[in-house]
Amino acid sequence: MRQLLFALLLSACPPVLPEVDAGPQVNPSFKHAHNDYEHPRPLLDALEAKFESVEADVWLDGSDIGVSHNGAPFKGSLKALYLDPLSDRVTANGGSVHGDGKPFYLWLDLKQGSAALQDLLATQLEGYAFLTRFDDAGVATASAVTVVLTGDDAGKKALVNRSAPRPFIRDSNNFSASDPPADGKWGYYAVNYYSFMQWDGAGTIPTTQRRQLENLINGAHATGRKIRLFSNPDTVSYWTTARDAHADFVGTDNLAGLAAAFTP
Repeated sequence: MRQLLFALLLSACPPVLPEVDAGPQVNPSFKHAHNDYEHPRPLLDALEAKFESVEADVWLDGSDIGVSHNGAPFKGSLKALYLDPLSDRVTANGGSVHGDGKPFYLWLDLKQGSAALQDLLATQLEGYAFLTRFDDAGVATASAVTVVLTGDDAGKKALVNRSAPRPFIRDSNNFSASDPPADGKWGYYAVNYYSFMQWDGAGTIPTTQRRQLENLINGAHATGRKIRLFSNPDTVSYWTTARDAHADFVGTDNLAGLAAAFTP
């Protein structure tokens, strides 16, 4: 019985990642609004807090695309909550979301894998000129907003296999040091924090955990991809540690708290 318990404890431990030399680090950390639509004013609260990345969960809602965590009732449509307001914002601000020429990210979490949702999503996104376009090799036309497909694995892979140029790119929820280099289909990671980490975000991160976090981030960067961690601790200590380790996206449900922590 004792041996069985010990084996179970070992199997629950995250893997130790290989050492990766960071090299010169230039990656900024973008503030990411996890489940952005749950805030009182979807998108608008994040924009007011100067966030550069938001996440929306999408479902097929009859002949439209609805935004919600669990399906109906929906918070609203993807077009009304995100696509149209972003389009208006880019136009008003001279070609970028915040008027500073910097990129903005819209993560669309596919909650269904249906062909009908894929078809409608591809059709809706194609109608917006402010979205970055990708071909199989990489960026075909850079623009104000990059759509990253996350969620349903089969659905996002099917979408990025459509004809190029495409107004979206996908992530993977799994990371391996042996992953192939990034291309115009797969350019991001969205990885469960506790698949690799044990630190709970309280106090100062232990040295071994800091190195584990750095190896994860550096390993993603070595493939040419950006990385976002989810289910992470939502604390100031975690936010600042992740930023210092050059995580590309630092996620939170606390918009004001993260904005304040990242203010110089």
